[in-house]
Amino acid sequence: MNLTLERPDPDVVTAMTRSADLLRDGRGLLPDLVDRAEVRDAAAAWTGRVDTVIARTDRVDVDALLIRPDGCVAWALPTGQDCDATTLVRALGTWFGQPA
Repeated sequence: MNLTLERPDPDVVTAMTRSADLLRDGRGLLPDLVDRAEVRDAAAAWTGRVDTVIARTDRVDVDALLIRPDGCVAWALPTGQDCDATTLVRALGTWFGQPA
C-alpha cells in the first residue's frame, strides 16, 4: 500500500512511501488514514513496538489499520465507524504484548 505521510519522519527520505518500507524495522504499523486522534490515543502505550503515522492513501474503505510486521492486517477501522478502543487494544495486546 502506498502512503503519503502527513508528518514525515526525518528518517524517511520522502513523504511518499510504501507500507513495506515502514515495516522494515520489524515493528507494527498503525496508519491513521483520516487523522483520528482516538485511534492514536488508544495505541499510545505501544509506541515502543508499533509506529503510528498519519498518512493518506487511495483506500476509501478504512480509516485506520493495524499492520503486523509480516504485512498482514491485524485490525481495521472501517470508514466512518466509531473507534472501538477495546477492540484495538485487544489486537495490540495479542500481536505486540502488554503495553510498556
